Amino acid sequence: MRYPSTWKTEQAQEEGVWYRYFLAPPDGPAPTPGQERKPAISVTLLAGPLAGSVDEYAQSYLAGNVVSSTADDERQGARGKSYVFASADGSTRHQLLLLKEGARVFGLYAQGEAPAFVKYKAILDAMAKSLTLERPASYKEVRDDRFRALVRMPPSWVQSRRFVGPKTLLLQYTSPALGADKGGQTVHASLTITVEDIGPGGTLDAFYESTRQKLGGVFEIIGHQPWRDGYADVMSADTPMAVSRVKRFYRVADGRGYGLAFEAREDVYFRVARWCDLIAGTLLVGPELPQR
Repeated sequence: MRYPSTWKTEQAQEEGVWYRYFLAPPDGPAPTPGQERKPAISVTLLAGPLAGSVDEYAQSYLAGNVVSSTADDERQGARGKSYVFASADGSTRHQLLLLKEGARVFGLYAQGEAPAFVKYKAILDAMAKSLTLERPASYKEVRDDRFRALVRMPPSWVQSRRFVGPKTLLLQYTSPALGADKGGQTVHASLTITVEDIGPGGTLDAFYESTRQKLGGVFEIIGHQPWRDGYADVMSADTPMAVSRVKRFYRVADGRGYGLAFEAREDVYFRVARWCDLIAGTLLVGPELPQR
């Protein structure tokens, strides 16, 4: 989901439901001494178990309020409903989108005082419209038959570099904004895809150790585990500019070594880590590539 870079965001989990909160900048008159200005609007993204219907789940939000409209909605095959409602006195406005997929519910809930809600209505509608359920099978196919590699990329990730050598391939992508600095500069993750020749007898362990040596001592391994027929590492990189987290995947097929390296600043890494797993899961190499 897309949201304004000036909004603050927090994350929580309670009773099996995951929440991500988005808070608009404070609005209105300055508070009295000792009081903090409240966000003009709050938006909550949620995901959790669903025992009944969407309408039943919505009742915990709708109870005691006046519903002005409802509409059927659908995102990537998940069906649900959207609701617009207000408090009984009309002072607070609300907007709710709920989608059902199997035994799970995904939702987006916005609330704020009536004047602020009117002011931010276009932004709230854009946020709701941008909500997408991840479907890796529908990602854009990035394929290179010469190097026998295929990976599927979300349309929101933009290719920033491509290099092809006699025995090497390098592709780089940049994620959409994952956050923003105080000055408003957006923060992104990057993905580097590499394919290199390791010879007919090249093994996974030899490719892994060779890559580790090339990386040097800047990258500290904080997690290592088997991944499919290869390995996956989580690393920390501490430089004068920033502390970053890297998730690197390794595979070998037909005399080539394949690497996927996702890198993000440490403070936003948790927002993209699961996305990295989904993208990496689409990687096909060597004989796995389907015939055209």
